[in-house]
Amino acid sequence: MIKTEYGSFDGDKWESICQMCFKKKYENESYFEIIASPGDYGIEGFTRTGKAFQCYCPDEHYTQDVLYEKQRDKITTDLKKLKTYEKQLAKKLGGTLIEKWYFVSPMYSKNDIVDHCTKKRNEIRALNLSIVDSDKFEVIPIDINSLKPEIHTFLKMSDMKIDINPTGEISEEEKLKWKDSKISLVENAQLKHKMRFNTSITSNIDKKVDDLTEKSIIHFLDGNSILNKWQIDYPDDYEKFIKIISQVEELVIEECMFPTKDNNLRYKGFAELLEKKIKEAFTFLDETMIQSLCNQVMADWILRCPIKFE
Repeated sequence: MIKTEYGSFDGDKWESICQMCFKKKYENESYFEIIASPGDYGIEGFTRTGKAFQCYCPDEHYTQDVLYEKQRDKITTDLKKLKTYEKQLAKKLGGTLIEKWYFVSPMYSKNDIVDHCTKKRNEIRALNLSIVDSDKFEVIPIDINSLKPEIHTFLKMSDMKIDINPTGEISEEEKLKWKDSKISLVENAQLKHKMRFNTSITSNIDKKVDDLTEKSIIHFLDGNSILNKWQIDYPDDYEKFIKIISQVEELVIEECMFPTKDNNLRYKGFAELLEKKIKEAFTFLDETMIQSLCNQVMADWILRCPIKFE
């Protein structure tokens, strides 16, 4: 099972979602699925316009080199089947000549895969197979983003949970640059986190406050990265999320007008309310993404003014 920005996949789930996407995306090109029974013919579907598709999902998160080797070997193995099963495929293709053979994998780690595809293209062309247009034949690697927007639709229809990840780890330089430009927000967070502690029984408060503030900044920046992608890929859901958060924020602001004996307990109560509202509204989101969204909103409320402790 590997984790992508759209959720987690194993081989069966990847092929299943790909088939749904192919049928929708290439409906006007007469897409046909080829069931891998009684044998695997090196393609899992084709169109009457000459496109053939083979899916591959790695079993786990490999290193860049290992992932390349796995994908390279899979491409080599499956393309050999065009010759091995030429007669069987000819019956299924019914006169359609393969012009483009797409290798569909969630992600690629090295550009070397393009060089390998070029090499295999030339080898297949040289075979002059009856099922291939040797003058036009290409081997093309495509990733999960090539399935947009269909993948968004079918992920929500399936039992898979959507899990958008941050675009990358935040560097120390990025954090320092953000802190320098948002000094007042950082001071807000430090003040509020300090007020979550009972100073009479807590030691090393300054260190703990710094750690919590650092965590708020990371949650805020990571969450913004997720929200930016969510807005692009799922604009309707994003707008719904913004409306719900605005409504909950009004409740938070009002609740903060009243005194409390335990600021940290109030903080946790807000987090629980937030998680509950998001889960109710977005049942198709993965638990990890829900937690990231909750972390982002709580960090935003700490950095700005919605959460106030008396």
